[in-house]
Amino acid sequence: MQILLTNDDGVHAPGLSVLRRALEGLGEISTIAPDHNASAVARGITTDRALRLSHVAYGDGWAGLACDGTPCDCVRIGLLGVVTPPPDLVVAGVNAGPNMGADVTYSGTVGAAFEAALRGLPAIAFSVDSREPRSLETCGALLRALTERVVESGLPHHSFLNVNLPDLPLSDIVGVRSARLGGASCHDRVLLEGQGEAGASSQAPGDYVVTCDDPVAGEWADTDFEVVVAGFVAVTPLRADLLDVEQLARLSSWDLDLERLNV
Repeated sequence: MQILLTNDDGVHAPGLSVLRRALEGLGEISTIAPDHNASAVARGITTDRALRLSHVAYGDGWAGLACDGTPCDCVRIGLLGVVTPPPDLVVAGVNAGPNMGADVTYSGTVGAAFEAALRGLPAIAFSVDSREPRSLETCGALLRALTERVVESGLPHHSFLNVNLPDLPLSDIVGVRSARLGGASCHDRVLLEGQGEAGASSQAPGDYVVTCDDPVAGEWADTDFEVVVAGFVAVTPLRADLLDVEQLARLSSWDLDLERLNV
C-alpha cells in the first residue's frame, strides 16, 4: 500500500504530523505538501511556471517534499510516480478548521482529495472544527481506523470521503455518523480595506459576513454542520462527477433550433 499525504496548511502544520503519526505502519507513506499556507485554493493548479520541490523534515523528523505550488499540484506530482512511488491512496489533512457544507468547494484539502478521486484513486480529506485544535493529538486512532476501513472496503470509482471531526478529545466524541453536505457557512467573511484615493468609493471598509444559511436548522438539519455540533464525526461521501443527470434529461426539451434562430 502506497499512501500519499498532503494538506493545504503547509508541510509543517501540526495536523499533517498528527495524520502521519496516526498512519504509521499502514503502508509506505510519502508526503508532498505545500511549503506555505495554501488554504482556500480549491483545485487550483500552477500553469505559468515550473514547480519547485525541496526535501524537508517535518513532525517527528519524517522525510517529506515541500512544493511551492498548491495541494492539487502536490497530488499531481505524486501521481506521476517520478519523485515518490505512485500512490494507491491519497489522504489530505488534518485541516485546521472545518470543511463542511458549501465550503468544500473552496478547500484546498478537499481539492486535493477531489483531484485524486478524479484520477481514479480512493481518497480522504480530514478536517477538525477549530482553527486552533486543542484535542487533535488524541484522535490518531480514529484517523487510522477510518483510513483502514477505506483500505479494506474501498470506495466507488471517482468517490472520496470528506471527514470533519469535532474539536474534542477522542473520549468525548459521541460517535461517527454519515452526513450530507449543508449549505453556505455562516463563518464566511469578506474583509474590505478603505480606498486610498478620497472619494474613489462609497464602500465602507470593514468585516462583512457573506450571505449564509443557518447551518443547523431548517433545510440544513441533519447535515455535516449539525452532526459535528452534536459531537459526532461527520463522514460525507463525495463524487468527482459533477453532472446534473436530471437537468441533462430536461435539456432535450429546450427549444434551441439553430435554423430558426438564424432566420
